[in-house]
Amino acid sequence: MNNEADSRAAEQTLNVSIEKLVYGGEGLARTEQGVLLVPGVLPGESVEVELQPRQHGVRRGRLVRLVEPCRERVPPDCPYFAQCGGCQYQFIRYEQQLRLKEEILRECCERVGKFRLDVPVSVLADEPWHYRNRTRLRIENQSGRFEIGYFEPSSHRLCAIERCPISSPAINQVLKKLCDGVGASCFPEGNAEIELFASDSGQAILATVSSSLAPPRDFGEKLRSALPAVESVCWRQEPSGKQMVWGSGSITYHVGEFHYRVGHDSFFQVNRFLPDQLIRAVIADLEGARALDLYAGVGLFTVPLARRFQRVTAVEAQAAAARDLASNVGVAGARVRSYHRAVEKFIANTSPSWELILVNPPRNGLSKIVVEHLRRLHPRRFVYVSCDPTTLARDLAALIHSGYQIRSVHLVDQFPQTFHLESVIHLEHAG
Repeated sequence: MNNEADSRAAEQTLNVSIEKLVYGGEGLARTEQGVLLVPGVLPGESVEVELQPRQHGVRRGRLVRLVEPCRERVPPDCPYFAQCGGCQYQFIRYEQQLRLKEEILRECCERVGKFRLDVPVSVLADEPWHYRNRTRLRIENQSGRFEIGYFEPSSHRLCAIERCPISSPAINQVLKKLCDGVGASCFPEGNAEIELFASDSGQAILATVSSSLAPPRDFGEKLRSALPAVESVCWRQEPSGKQMVWGSGSITYHVGEFHYRVGHDSFFQVNRFLPDQLIRAVIADLEGARALDLYAGVGLFTVPLARRFQRVTAVEAQAAAARDLASNVGVAGARVRSYHRAVEKFIANTSPSWELILVNPPRNGLSKIVVEHLRRLHPRRFVYVSCDPTTLARDLAALIHSGYQIRSVHLVDQFPQTFHLESVIHLEHAG
């Protein structure tokens, strides 16, 4: 009976007023049937929507018509917008995107963490286009038809593209050549994914291919010959994870006075304009004797921390990133020690002697075990770098209840034109 009711409701259209944007890129409206989430809208807009079937207890609507559009609405700068699932905010004036992201960050703290951000939010932003130094593309090579692009929203249908206005010029050059057929013949028939990661100069690119197939003979050498900017090629066969590498296996990425080795399987910040500002926001006025960098990656923050602290310890669980980390901190000599270890295991056996602990966890945030040990260690200063405001708010609530006070908040817009946002939170123990 409920399914029949949902089916009938899905055929209805409603005029609704959008109250606010929520994390995830959708607008929220309140109706007699409850909360309704609608993509492609702005707060204050009156819109006509077609109701969709309820999924997991959430009702969504499809935008049919703008009844009263907002003046902050602008024409998208991409011919694939709305068809491609990569961007959500291209129709919003960029200055308004930043204001909305700050509102979303504050709203997550109040709704999820049950606390208010009583300090100003400093927004760090740069060029909103051609910023991505890393992108992952889908390849479909069927019956002589080679197409490359992204999936459409909430589907596995390919949206074939010829350019991506949020990706760097270096990545777009490779994309254009592939679309023109240069290097396409290297790929076997079937489906695959290719991740392109460009150096800060754009003159060197890592290409990582994921496929269920074994690599063709001399695939990497042929692709590097066809695309000279590609310095190294890795073929990863799924699900076994077996890899074959042609070339150096890594590139060097420069950020100001620092440089980092980054391999095929290592994470690095995707916005080529902001890593220097991000480092400055994290390091700020920190200095002292001992600092602990958890989820250190390749050492983006570890290396500059070594300029400020007498001893720095960095912990990274992912094997490839840990190898790059060990190489990158080698320039600091005896001042830094790196560990290839799960954060949960390391933190359970360390003593409470850290003046600073820095965490930069994945989107799911800190585990309960890590939070418990952070409470035990209670360093005087604590920095949380987050890429998800909901898990950030949850974890900050636990730290605040343990006696920490928020000193400063930076919203770093690493992902313009999308709903994603990065935050840097400095806390200090009140005791």
